Amino acid sequence: LVTASMDETALARLCALGEVSYQDYRQTYNVLIGDALVSALQDKHMLVTEVDVVDVDALSRLPGLHLVASCRGNAVNIDAAACTAYGVPLINTPGRNAEAVADLTLAFMLMLARKLEPATQFLHDPESEAGDLARMGAALNQFQGVELWRKTIGLIGMGAVGRGVIRRILPFGGRVLVYDPYITTEQAVLAGAEKVTLETLLKESDFISLHAAVTPETSGMLGGHEFELMKPGAYLINTARAALMDENALVMVLQSGHLAGAALDVFSTEPPGPQDPLLQLPNVIVTPHIGGNTSDVSAHQGEMVADELERILRGEQPHYLVNPETFEGFSWTRPQRVPSSEVLARLRDRGGPAVSDLDVKPRESSSQQVSVHEAIKPTPIEKGSQVDTNQTSKLEKILAEFLISSEKDPAFIGFAANRIFSMYYALTDANLDFNMVFENGAVKTGMGAPDGKPDLTLKMKAEIFDGMMIGRINAMGAAMSGKMKFTGDTGKAMQMQRIQKDMMRLYTDARNKVGDPGDLRKISAAVQPVVVSTPQETAPSAQPKVSSAPPVIQPANECEELVATVRELYDKNLITATGGNVSVRVAGSDTELWITPSAMFKGNLYPNMMVRIDMDGEVLDEEAPTPSSERWVHTEILKAHPDLNSVIHTHAPWATLLALTETPFLPINTEAAFIGDIPLVPFIMPGTRELAVAVAEAIRESGVAVLLQNHGLVVAGSSLRRAASTTEVIERCSELILRCLTLGKQPPILPDEVVKSLREMGQMMA
Repeated sequence: LVTASMDETALARLCALGEVSYQDYRQTYNVLIGDALVSALQDKHMLVTEVDVVDVDALSRLPGLHLVASCRGNAVNIDAAACTAYGVPLINTPGRNAEAVADLTLAFMLMLARKLEPATQFLHDPESEAGDLARMGAALNQFQGVELWRKTIGLIGMGAVGRGVIRRILPFGGRVLVYDPYITTEQAVLAGAEKVTLETLLKESDFISLHAAVTPETSGMLGGHEFELMKPGAYLINTARAALMDENALVMVLQSGHLAGAALDVFSTEPPGPQDPLLQLPNVIVTPHIGGNTSDVSAHQGEMVADELERILRGEQPHYLVNPETFEGFSWTRPQRVPSSEVLARLRDRGGPAVSDLDVKPRESSSQQVSVHEAIKPTPIEKGSQVDTNQTSKLEKILAEFLISSEKDPAFIGFAANRIFSMYYALTDANLDFNMVFENGAVKTGMGAPDGKPDLTLKMKAEIFDGMMIGRINAMGAAMSGKMKFTGDTGKAMQMQRIQKDMMRLYTDARNKVGDPGDLRKISAAVQPVVVSTPQETAPSAQPKVSSAPPVIQPANECEELVATVRELYDKNLITATGGNVSVRVAGSDTELWITPSAMFKGNLYPNMMVRIDMDGEVLDEEAPTPSSERWVHTEILKAHPDLNSVIHTHAPWATLLALTETPFLPINTEAAFIGDIPLVPFIMPGTRELAVAVAEAIRESGVAVLLQNHGLVVAGSSLRRAASTTEVIERCSELILRCLTLGKQPPILPDEVVKSLREMGQMMA
């Protein structure tokens, strides 16, 4: 049985050796585990797999299985110790995707060197015009890159991927350094590299790329100290594993400018959420762990498996045998070894296989298990009113009937034996959610979220859930196509396949009892935002301007005012293309606010792009863009000052210059006196809580505004209009002050008594 992807050549070679059943999991959307795996392998001698999970329980029921091949470098989906106990040789395929990962590494290197990502975005600027030679001049200045010629490339690890990277780099004329304690100096030289210490590599490399395996010695090998050792302006690339480095420390050196950029294919949580600090940085290229994901990998792994099987049939020992002790006296007809009850007990009480190496962790014994009720409770989905109440009422009744029957069903109770496992389902468009908890032989269910953090969370539209439960939609297909969101323990998710048919049986029974809920797609159609027209724009030629902007969606009136304010500030050069952020409280709420999104062109924002967050900076709407990286400045100010309603952070040039030169803001006219003294906050890393707290405290002193020494101007006000007007006044007065000083003239200021009177009035109005 071959469930891993194979190309035609490899399949033909395997078919020449025996009868082959080919069921590529990428096409069938089927991952085998437990009963399904045992059933599929009843008449098979060999399994070739990539994602199916082979554990001790499955092996105990497969006496005819003589050989397992895992198309992975690290065969985490197979219990190797259990295979050894049963005398089943396990083959893996190290380096099957090494060429793919090496390709991506080189692509990352070139993208960083030539600034390809920002250069591409530059041409998508909606304000640009065809033939604008000034724009070409701007591109000439902004996107001057570097060549790999004569650059020093440092590779941490010289395994299959590292050697592939070296082969690709040498033709560019680069110098390659390698840190790998498991290779000799001669091996490095033969590959075209120099073996050096880690410290030397960090200090001398222009580009550093990680290609090491995660071990106790390599975990966290790059932290704050190591990043500081790197060359100023160097680049970091990680296509290996996130556990090799400290992500928080990387954020700090990227924000400070010590490193010029990074390219990452791996993260500590995969996929990372849009709020992840690394995704907020404009000098970071990110991809969702696609390094080894090419169609050509099926040819590589197929060739390796066919080579190994041919060796075995010739009586030779395979090259990539995980448990070589099982091969002595190997025979396709020899009865499978039967381990003792003591060995089986140890196997069942240890860490089992997983779908992904990110899920590998020790299996909890009964004494180590923690009740799900001790974990953190998830936030239930928000309830709304824009749904078809007839359909949702019927669907809710079906779910209630399904949950009641689940608690009494023998199959569910049997599944719950010696298991602690919780699931949370959210039907997002129907505003319905429910949970199922399996705990030591008991099945507990209920509408809403479980008492603790669930092991598995599934979010989807009602029509997808219903289709999965009646067999119309394949669950794995829904997940792989993005129609279902899945977070949690992958291994435990795989266990659910053991009762998937029972879930479908009980749900279908409940559906038949309550009645067909009808076309559930209508629920999604009922929950549509109100769309208003995009403001008419005309080009200087008076011809209608073709706009590719999305339709303006009106989530709240304050979002329209917020966008209008941003456009006003952008037109006055107080906010730059991606620099600056504005917020306003959600109408009628003391705990929520609207804020501008991160890394979006500020000259062309629309109300539907605004992000609703709470006072901890957490995004409240699932499909919203990433909020500004300075959101905590806004939340800290508004938390500390309930009388304020809006915060504006600009990169106003004259005000910023005032801060950089530490020139005091003087009462040169009545407007400036109205505002009073503006405190200066020294440099603190942007995007940090520390900066937010400092700014909020400074606002407490001034009541209006704060200058950030290297980061612009922050103004708070009782309304967006007042905050924007104050920003403009500060910028105009800053210009007058600095122009006077440039001309060698100390600007005259208003009398003290006038300043005091106006300042008191200004504080009251602010």
